[in-house]
Amino acid sequence: MKKHLILGAAGLVMAATCATAQQKQQMRDAATHEQLAGVLKQQQANDPLRELPRQEGKDPSKENVPQDLISRSDVLCFNGMATLVPKKSILALPALFADRVGMVPGAKLVGWAEFHAANRGWVTTQEITLAQARGEQPLEEALNERLSKSTNVVVSTLQGGPISKLQPIPPKTN
Repeated sequence: MKKHLILGAAGLVMAATCATAQQKQQMRDAATHEQLAGVLKQQQANDPLRELPRQEGKDPSKENVPQDLISRSDVLCFNGMATLVPKKSILALPALFADRVGMVPGAKLVGWAEFHAANRGWVTTQEITLAQARGEQPLEEALNERLSKSTNVVVSTLQGGPISKLQPIPPKTN
């Protein structure tokens, strides 16, 4: 007898679920081509880009064509391995290691992380902030002093990856 009550209760729940599902579903006609075309015309008529004025002059995307990667990079090379770092990312280059900047024929090009791991004895990194990289904020005096006395090649990094360090922007005078 209890089995019938349980099955009966489950059956009632299923019947109630089916009834509410049927109530939620409503059948509608599919949109016609004319209706879709009308909606498209409305959207095109209300396009905010149409209100913007036309720009005169040369196309900046054609004027500022980026250079190739090699011309924008310095190459560190040693012991059959080479890697690319952005120009102006080498903060200190002692004369002892000057011959390690530039590509050597036959060297295998590897990523920065692999090259740095294999050459930690003579390549050091200095983490800088984005504001320092942009030149908006100068490096601390103590850091500049350390860089001038460094016996290793020092590469500026941001979150572990090499980054160019631009010259500080001089303050504006009024």
